[in-house]
Amino acid sequence: MNNLSEEQKLIRRKRIQRARKVRNVLSTLLVLCLVVSIGVAVCYMLLYKQTLKQYDQKSEELESLKNEIESGAYIAADEADALLNSALNEAEEETDITGNTEEDYKAMIREYMEEGKTLSMLENVFPENIVVPDTGGYRFFDIDSSLNMSEVDYSAIEYPVQNEDTGKYEGEAFYSKDGDEAKKGVDVSSFQGDIDWNKVKNDGVEYAFIRLGYRGYESGKIVNDNKYEDNITGCNEAGLDCGVYFFTEALNATEGKEEAEFVLECLEDHHIEMPIVIDVEQSANVSKSRTKNLTAQDRTEAVIAFCERVKQDGYTPMIYGNLKSMLIMLDFERLEEYDKWFAYYHYPLRFPYKHRIWQYTASGKVDGIKGDADLNLMFY
Repeated sequence: MNNLSEEQKLIRRKRIQRARKVRNVLSTLLVLCLVVSIGVAVCYMLLYKQTLKQYDQKSEELESLKNEIESGAYIAADEADALLNSALNEAEEETDITGNTEEDYKAMIREYMEEGKTLSMLENVFPENIVVPDTGGYRFFDIDSSLNMSEVDYSAIEYPVQNEDTGKYEGEAFYSKDGDEAKKGVDVSSFQGDIDWNKVKNDGVEYAFIRLGYRGYESGKIVNDNKYEDNITGCNEAGLDCGVYFFTEALNATEGKEEAEFVLECLEDHHIEMPIVIDVEQSANVSKSRTKNLTAQDRTEAVIAFCERVKQDGYTPMIYGNLKSMLIMLDFERLEEYDKWFAYYHYPLRFPYKHRIWQYTASGKVDGIKGDADLNLMFY
């Protein structure tokens, strides 16, 4: 080896250098491949976890939707189209009886939609259902004949008259059947300001419900209506029959009972002949409401607790609400024994279940009350 020439030694050194370079390149490539492999593995793991998370979220959404569909009779858009087409086909087949063709029904539907009367249109197309406006659409409920049905002859109601120019309904509703007439009443709160109760009585009003108080939809604090004392005193002195109502935001039976006890304490020596009412409505600001996620069962427990506490002191409890209150927010079947005060501003009146009072407008006019007033008919 020592006898190698200088040229041979040079060639040998170059070969060694090339071999080292190749080895270094291969080592670098191996390291890069390892780093890339690890990176790809990490990406796959992250993607897998994200996929699992999305899968869980979708599973929860599907399960929630499944429960809502099974419990409440939601109707999908394609199902609504199918039902509507079916109704139109049936209408066309019965032309010889009704005198209406498919085109007549289409014209009727178009007129309702153009006038913004979607609910009225749905009620006419699906008379066998109770159509309830809900967030984002409508829900359809079958009429349960096992429940206490209304004894009111709706054909005997005289409704307010619609102004052809404004489209608004004006005047009052009346009901008379076999000599029995529904009594005219109002319900008021601090929103009506100062009230001349003698003028109210002279305008034909026979009874009034006074808002006694409410629970804050966000704070949960119970407070008096700041016109309660003035209104109940004025109502008593004018000789009108008087009742009170409380706007609930109770989360459970304990809070429902607490609200009833507050009402009973505030009655003191005031005289009331009418029921004590728990007002069940959706909060003005749903997103901030403490009851926004309350189940119908929990809300029903709170209402029952309120009513039972009122009964303990010898008063008659009553539940106030609209279609959504009665059929979505509450378990209506569990509240059969309590009187109902039903708010419904569409004509004709269609609610099939028993209710004692119907609030038919929030824009009535009563002498002695400035601005709009809620008007009611008491059937029995």
